[in-house]
Parts: sequence; C-alpha cells; structure tokens
Amino acid sequence: MTRKLVLVFSLVMAAAFALQPASAQAPQGAQGQGQGQGRQGGGGGQGGQAQAPRPMGIDVATAKKMVAAAEAAAMKANANVAIAVVDANGDLVYFERMDGASARAVTSAQGKARAALMFGMPTKAVQDAMQAGRPLSATITAPVAGAWEITPMQGGLPIMKDGKVVAAIGAGGSAPANDEAFAQAGLDAAAPK
Repeated sequence: MTRKLVLVFSLVMAAAFALQPASAQAPQGAQGQGQGQGRQGGGGGQGGQAQAPRPMGIDVATAKKMVAAAEAAAMKANANVAIAVVDANGDLVYFERMDGASARAVTSAQGKARAALMFGMPTKAVQDAMQAGRPLSATITAPVAGAWEITPMQGGLPIMKDGKVVAAIGAGGSAPANDEAFAQAGLDAAAPK
C-alpha cells in the first residue's frame, strides 16, 4: 500500500512538472538574471512584465527559533533527531541534525515537512488516512527542479499564517509521536504570545 502511494505521488509530481512552463520551473529570482536586468526602470521583469509576487513564507530567524525549541524538546526526551523547516515551495529554510541522529532522520524530517506542506495538515492525519484507504486532497505546487521527497508519516506539521499554509516543520529520527511532539514544540516557540 505504501509503495503504491509513493508511486502515485511520484506520478502526480511528474505530471505537475510536465504541465508547468519552463519559466515556472526556474528558481525564484532566477528569471532574467544575467540578462542586464536591474531595479532601474520600473518594469521589474522581461519585456516590462511584473514579476510574480513571492509566496508567503517564513524567515530564517523564526525557523531557527522553531528548530531550537524542537531540539530542546528532543534533548529532554533523550532523542537524537533531525529537524527541518521548509518554505511554501518545499525548499529548506533551516535544518539541523543532532549528534547521533541517523542518516534516515535527515530525509525523514525533510520529507515530513514537505508532506505537511503539501497536504496542509499534520502528517499524522495523512498517515491515518493512508492506512484507512481514505482519499485526501493535496495542494500541489510544482517545485523547482530537483529532489522532491515526501514522507507522509507522523512528525510533520504545517505552519499557518492568516489561515494559509506558508511553511512546514518536520522532525525525524525518533518514535513518530515523539517527532510530532518535537515539531509541535517548534511551532509553539514561534506562536505569538
């Protein structure tokens, strides 16, 4: 069942890439670079086209704060994990691998964060639906070219702003419930007080 789900996700992502125009797959800010384009002259893009607004996201300072809190929770539980915060594109904003964390924890943390971003819900809910054979909706934004691994297992949480998913945090390397608790500690650290 899990292999079939991974295959389906892979096919969906491949289709999303294939349907995107080449310019949509260029990294943000890469369009027009090296073509003598600057900030002068109000157009902002090729041929006077305005550049697309950057998606809402998360800043590095907030991501670091979240990772530090998740790490503190893991240390308190004597767990060695990896913790990842990704932006709205699924790209890493900040990542940390604790001493003693397995290599698998690295891809697990990043995959959980990306799965939470893609589904817009905690990965525990994705895992439960997958195990029960219930269909889920996903909002798929074609990422820039490169690896796009997702891990639909408990330990990833979406980061919300104004009712929208703007980023996600994932932890991997411990028991799934612990990973989610560490990610939640990260979310709690960034919550307005």
